[in-house]
Amino acid sequence: MSKYGVLLGEGQVGKGYELAIDDPVAKLLARYFTVSTPERKMDHSLGELEGEIDHLSRDAAVEYLLMPERVKKLEGQILGLSSQVEDLRSDVSQLVQILKEAAAPKTNNIVPLKNEKDIS
Repeated sequence: MSKYGVLLGEGQVGKGYELAIDDPVAKLLARYFTVSTPERKMDHSLGELEGEIDHLSRDAAVEYLLMPERVKKLEGQILGLSSQVEDLRSDVSQLVQILKEAAAPKTNNIVPLKNEKDIS
């Protein structure tokens, strides 16, 4: 909490050894529907926290907590790819321009020789 300057809620052990963590997103979404996977469940359990994510294993809870770091890593990768795409776009644009110039019909700048009849 000190390292990142945030206040963390305490998880609760629920029925069936679920690790329930209060979550503002889950609180909003759980008003309307329940979402579940084999590893997690997002619901509005009566008598428990309002809107929670139930992690059905310790590994699922750890995966959830690692999510912000993974997102940060993906953002860095996306920024790197964005720069590479811009470089590629520039290179392709130059290549297209060169190909257009090479394919354009050449004008004949050679002056024809005049024969003698034209001179007189």
